[in-house]
Amino acid sequence: MGRTILLTMDGSEHSERAFNWYVENVKKDGDNVILVHVCEELKLSVMNASEPMSLPTGEWNSKIQAKLKKIEELKNKYESRLQSLRLSGELVAEDPQKNSPGYTICEAIKKYKANQVIMGNRGLGTVRRTVLGSVSDYVVHHAGVPVTIVPPS
Repeated sequence: MGRTILLTMDGSEHSERAFNWYVENVKKDGDNVILVHVCEELKLSVMNASEPMSLPTGEWNSKIQAKLKKIEELKNKYESRLQSLRLSGELVAEDPQKNSPGYTICEAIKKYKANQVIMGNRGLGTVRRTVLGSVSDYVVHHAGVPVTIVPPS
């Protein structure tokens, strides 16, 4: 079996750019591509404003359905692209662990035995990255495998 390449995938222009960069610069026949989508943590209300004594299950259901729809759309888009490129692989959705996308990506690296990680970044300035933290910074320092960060154009 060939290499296992892990690409992070959130549906943004940044992850699209990373996918395209992989195809144009790194892709080899026999690669197994794991597209990792770290699901956003759902923010669910605990009270129903219109009916204070009942749970807002309708709101919960719509948020869960929207999350599942996004995952399905990403899965269909990228798995068909992999197929057209004659690459094996899949999109996997991972729930955030320890409330950290970076940690979750590093756990996926171990789980799927990735040989390399390719991910986009948003191009945050130094101050914003220092204050907010950066998923790509976390992955670079904790992955244990080569990580390629594809910058904004």
